[in-house]
Amino acid sequence: MGSELFALSFAVQLALGAGYLAYLIAYAGIRQHHTTADAIFKSFAFGVPASAMMTYGYQTPVLTSLIAFALTISAGVCWRWFGMNAWAALARNAKISWADDIPSAWISITAQATGAAPSQVIVEMIDGRVLMCDDTRDFENAYQGPVTLGLIGDIALYVTSEERPDGKWFDKTDVIHAEGDLLTYVPVAQIKRVELRYLSGKVSRAGATAAEVAGEEEPAV
Repeated sequence: MGSELFALSFAVQLALGAGYLAYLIAYAGIRQHHTTADAIFKSFAFGVPASAMMTYGYQTPVLTSLIAFALTISAGVCWRWFGMNAWAALARNAKISWADDIPSAWISITAQATGAAPSQVIVEMIDGRVLMCDDTRDFENAYQGPVTLGLIGDIALYVTSEERPDGKWFDKTDVIHAEGDLLTYVPVAQIKRVELRYLSGKVSRAGATAAEVAGEEEPAV
């Protein structure tokens, strides 16, 4: 198979190589469920700009090759940034499907929907404890910050407060330290539930209502 590929013309090799690289970029972190056929045909699709450029482009070989490669990589990046969400929105609005072809909601949230980072992370443990990073923005420049959400469900976060099994909360005062920030790794086997709060420029209808209610004073007892 390898010798047959090298026997192909340079234009075909460039289209295949650039197409596969674009595929890796476009589906980084969300291609675990892809079959061999998926990888091959998606690589072919991303390689179309390179193939077209090599066929109908300029007569300067080096410049044509560079432009063809750049166009293909750009196609992969644009598909990841805009294309997937646009297609999912179109499918929902056209009542075609509400699924996004991702095998789990966790992977869809952590690996595909990367337009906004969690502003608060709450991890409920199976032993009854609750770990919280109250404001992830405090750790934007920290190592692996502000939070790392593993594809298998494990989490690494900076725990700023913790609830004991008896229901009592206490602040973790040693997280930000002169010797370094304290990062906590939580294996998936110890996690019962995860709650992620997202702070974006848009306020949901329910969020606006909740904010108004939260701002009201509680009645005296």
